[in-house]
Amino acid sequence: MNADSATAGFDVGGRSVKAALVDPGGRVLAKAAAATGPATDIDRLVAAVGEAFRGLGASSGPVGLGVAGVFDRDGSLAGCPNLPRLSGQRPAEAVGAALGRTVVADNDANCAALAEGWTGAAAGIDDYLAVVLGSGLGSGLVIGGQVYQGSQGHGCEFGHTVVRAGGRRCGCGADGCLEAYVSETALRAMVDEKGGGFAGEIASRVEAGGPGYGPASALFELASEGDDTAAGIASLMVSMLATGLASAVNAFDVVTVVLGGGMAPAFMARAGQLSSAMAPLLFARSMTEVSLVEAAAGPYAGAIGAARLAMLSL
Repeated sequence: MNADSATAGFDVGGRSVKAALVDPGGRVLAKAAAATGPATDIDRLVAAVGEAFRGLGASSGPVGLGVAGVFDRDGSLAGCPNLPRLSGQRPAEAVGAALGRTVVADNDANCAALAEGWTGAAAGIDDYLAVVLGSGLGSGLVIGGQVYQGSQGHGCEFGHTVVRAGGRRCGCGADGCLEAYVSETALRAMVDEKGGGFAGEIASRVEAGGPGYGPASALFELASEGDDTAAGIASLMVSMLATGLASAVNAFDVVTVVLGGGMAPAFMARAGQLSSAMAPLLFARSMTEVSLVEAAAGPYAGAIGAARLAMLSL
């Protein structure tokens, strides 16, 4: 397949822009990345996407853009907790002007959900929930093969489901959101609150770990070795994720849940604990009917799904 017939997709997260050049069959022909961060404004975003775009080589047609934020129907970002300086901005418009292309944009987790249903863990499944456990907690709900958008485009902000009234403060400004308990940002905050020695142990393990070994892996490993502090945090995170997932199964009647993002392997390694915690919270069904599966589209799922979004716009 010639790269000139492929489509570019971009996944804008709290720490980086990931880019993928994808052919019509879902095969990734090239990848690229550029740095972002909490200080990223619209100019820096355009520059980072442009840098990644140049790293991909040739592409054709519209470009897909997934952003870690909530889009209004007019294309503006109504909220972007991990990239706060982008709130109120219209990234598709700005990136399109810079690249000279039509840009189609959506929430990054919706894009990841598209990728999982196209060539990933949910391929061939019409109804599923995809949850992205990264800097924040993103989600995409697919019903009848279509991403659920909601009345204003804000559909399925699962990370901002309140799982504990008056609980931990979330980056969105509310208290008790699931993201405030189950995300890399939340994990780092809870570890730091326990003191320097414990935080230092987690940090040293992450530094010594290989690819894919992050703070969640370090925390769960330390917990399995009998560290009471680690065990307490790990237990809380599993409990909160189970509460959220069970509520989603009850509310949307989906029985396939795809877990992706950097923290997913650590949770999937404890899928038994997660399932056991979910089981008593389910309504009108057994946990044996629910499938918890690990995402298969890889760390560039958001970019792949963004490319798919662009293809579907034609």
